[in-house]
Amino acid sequence: KYMFYIDFRGQFRVSYPHNNFPTNEDELSDDDIYLGISRARIKFGGYIGQPEYNFYLEQDVRGGNLLDFRAQIEKLPYLKFRVGQWKARYSRERIISSGQQTGLERSIINRVFTIDRQQGASLYGNIDGGGAANFNYWAEILTGNGIGSSLGDDDELMYMLRLQWNPNGEELGFSGSDLKFNKKFISSIAVAGVTNTSRFTRFSTSGGGQLYGFENGIEGQYKVDQLLFETAFKYRGFSFDQELHFKNIDDRVNLEETTLIGNYFQVGYFFHYLFPKFPKPLEVFARQAFYDPNTDISGDNNFEYSFGLNWFFNRHKNKLTLDYSYLDLNEFNIEDNSEHMVRIQWDVSIF
Repeated sequence: KYMFYIDFRGQFRVSYPHNNFPTNEDELSDDDIYLGISRARIKFGGYIGQPEYNFYLEQDVRGGNLLDFRAQIEKLPYLKFRVGQWKARYSRERIISSGQQTGLERSIINRVFTIDRQQGASLYGNIDGGGAANFNYWAEILTGNGIGSSLGDDDELMYMLRLQWNPNGEELGFSGSDLKFNKKFISSIAVAGVTNTSRFTRFSTSGGGQLYGFENGIEGQYKVDQLLFETAFKYRGFSFDQELHFKNIDDRVNLEETTLIGNYFQVGYFFHYLFPKFPKPLEVFARQAFYDPNTDISGDNNFEYSFGLNWFFNRHKNKLTLDYSYLDLNEFNIEDNSEHMVRIQWDVSIF
């Protein structure tokens, strides 16, 4: 009749010469060794009465923000309801928890295209017609002002729709790496769209903000429309994720429009299943990502090439990750736009 759980999660990271991908010229010139806590979270969840009526809360201990607080009614598989604050179910890379990713961190395009956490309400569910006739949908009405905001901007709201086809008749969960060694090919193909009018051009765990080159906005200044095409699959220790993004920013104050495009793909594989002498807990992964911050300007594309290793002590609950990234950041108008970055991270959860 009742269930309650609590989970503590921490990420401890050493990196050089940056803690994460640079977002401006000043960060690109950093040359430091970072040693510290990347994330520290407390999570609560459970249900009262019946599992179909459940709740979830997540607190950021390091930053002090209330990240998630949502209540859900999930009695019918094809029609579920959610209210509160959560990561909008827009792009797979952002939906996947930072503790269940294949890579050490999300790709360079995540900051540019994510709509992150918002407050609002959602209808969602799974429609199973048998076999390949299996679909998921998410329809969300959100405040569109980022974390902690319960009001829309200038009488506007954010509207998001995600449609996902599960061609193998089974839902592909939102987690990285094929830890289950799926003997059956499981995949998903998704499209999503979102529209929003606010003072912001991007969102993050800290709330609303501005992309590089955009000024601080006023109410109703930026109308942002986005589209997404996404594919993913897991099979026999192999995992694959891909996202193609389109974003148009209409600056209604300066009467300017900016179009951004981006794409990433990521693969991971447990070579033990091909070469038994290869350590079973060891996964090798690679990722390539790029985005064009303004399609009207040539030569300003930004690229990421990352390679890494995961060692799973206890699945995603306890793992060690090492990665190397080569970055080519042409968006910043300086002579030396390339950068190398090495990071190592221990991610551990304690129930």
